[in-house]
Amino acid sequence: MSIVKNIAIGLTCILLFFVAVVVFFVPFQLFSELNFQQLFKDEIFIKSIVFGLKTSALATFFSCIFGIPAGYYLSRCGKSFIRSILDSFFDIPVVIPPLIVGVLLLSLFNSPFLKMVFTFEGAVVAQFFVSFPFTLKASKNSFELVPQVYEEIALTLGAGPVRSFYDTTLKLSMGGILSGAVLSWIRSFGEFGATLLVAGGIPGKTENVPVNIYLSITEGDYLKGIAASVLVVIFSMTLIFCLKAFSKKRFKS
Repeated sequence: MSIVKNIAIGLTCILLFFVAVVVFFVPFQLFSELNFQQLFKDEIFIKSIVFGLKTSALATFFSCIFGIPAGYYLSRCGKSFIRSILDSFFDIPVVIPPLIVGVLLLSLFNSPFLKMVFTFEGAVVAQFFVSFPFTLKASKNSFELVPQVYEEIALTLGAGPVRSFYDTTLKLSMGGILSGAVLSWIRSFGEFGATLLVAGGIPGKTENVPVNIYLSITEGDYLKGIAASVLVVIFSMTLIFCLKAFSKKRFKS
């Protein structure tokens, strides 16, 4: 057992070193050359932040509206063939590369009836498509941990169907659901491929932060792209640590 443990520790250290080098080495090597003050004075960059926050918030909202009920249905429909098909079907947006998602949505939105190319709405739909599985899967897993008998007991005590669901299953599953919603929001905010193809990445109009970073580097402004990337890394790490702390505190309570 000690040999297995030592191997696991060694591989964990290698993985930790690899992640640390990728995330911290280049940014901190150039940290003294990065001009964050100038970055926040860049109107295009500020607009990309605002655009990304708006589209990701709406995409997360729709992920919750559709993903939570779908997760509840999948958790309560038993081990059937239909559940297996639906479960696999809803994994497709995660498996397909975002660039391919963008191509498919671009083909769909080019029709005369759906004119969403290079629009705010198109970006929201693209981000929703790639992010809703995180809310759905987290909701399904959380609902599965709550026995259905809790709702049945609440019904026998006089609670209605909605009240029994809210007081038992939903409250007990809320931690997992919120975690899935936050992951959907992070995925939407950091979406690049599908958003670039569908929304077009027009500076100041349909450009989110990842697209802004990409365009900055392709235009030769490497330090600006690195500075924006460092801010995104700090923001993401802070959000993840807060989420972990919240989940741990909720689990203990």
